Amino acid sequence: MRVAQEIKLKNGFNCRDLGGYQTTSGRMVKAHKLIRAGYLSDLDSADQQVLDDYGVRTVIDLRSPMEILKYPDQLSGRSRYLRIPVSRQDLTESTANLRSLAGQLTDKRAGFQLMMRSYQQLIVNVEAQQAYRHFFQVLLSSASGGILFHCSSGKDRTGLLTILTLMMLGVPDDVVKADYLQSNWVSAIRVNDRLNEAKRVSGNLAYLQSIFDLSIVREAYFERVLSIINDQYGGIKSYCYEQLGLSEDDLTKLKELVLE
Repeated sequence: MRVAQEIKLKNGFNCRDLGGYQTTSGRMVKAHKLIRAGYLSDLDSADQQVLDDYGVRTVIDLRSPMEILKYPDQLSGRSRYLRIPVSRQDLTESTANLRSLAGQLTDKRAGFQLMMRSYQQLIVNVEAQQAYRHFFQVLLSSASGGILFHCSSGKDRTGLLTILTLMMLGVPDDVVKADYLQSNWVSAIRVNDRLNEAKRVSGNLAYLQSIFDLSIVREAYFERVLSIINDQYGGIKSYCYEQLGLSEDDLTKLKELVLE
């Protein structure tokens, strides 16, 4: 199965072009049009040039205001920069609560359960839904140039929005899932770094397992998203129409803009 093309950045990671994915109707996502990524706060001039040369003309930052303040994107200025925070805080990346319990944590599934709750919130939270609506409005009004959207790790908020986008375009679920799970491979070094940092805090196995579950993506997280969309909202189209306020014409226009 084809996977998204990784865009190599010296000081960035999980940067991938969604172009080339085929829909159930036989059409294909345009290359250089939709790019997903992790944080861009460490980019140097060479990395910035890579994105400019790749055709990125709009950068959408999905992070919380505090994350943006602490770690601002480093961009060349050639791209339009938009802030569309999915939530006021990063529910899936924050390990502050777990760190405070590092010594006495006994539940090895604490991190996993936190992720499952977080993914539910990413679907049902009104603030998140408003952010997704804003994101798609930007896509619908951007006729030219590549659109890069990112959060901190590029796997959860960015991953969820990628799932929604590809499903709306008609990309098969198994392909969408494969793209989602690809974050584990392209983020392996970062995951290892986080685990090494956690080991310096505590050797508690329950704590380390929880940090691991916070740092990766799992098929269970993906299936959680699909089950909520299908069981609670009646499918992706109903979710888009009723929760995101998009119309059938919007979805048709989106396909015309993004598919070839």
